[in-house]
Amino acid sequence: MNTDMIEKIPCKDCGVDEEMFPCMGKCCRKNDALFMASYEKTCPHCDISSSLPYGASLKMVTIFECSRFGYGKKVTE
Repeated sequence: MNTDMIEKIPCKDCGVDEEMFPCMGKCCRKNDALFMASYEKTCPHCDISSSLPYGASLKMVTIFECSRFGYGKKVTE
């Protein structure tokens, strides 16, 4: 991926900087199911992927990525 073309300053419509990413409501929405949390993207620039539960505690890793600004974050639940 060519990171030279990625905008580093959030646009007026977004307003999400790297420390706030992922911003619930702007980037994605959390759906709380009985047995696991899932996320639905609300921004066309965001991607969300999740791992299968692993380890003795059956934890899941959710990865959030912003293709517009190049942000990325892993969340373990």
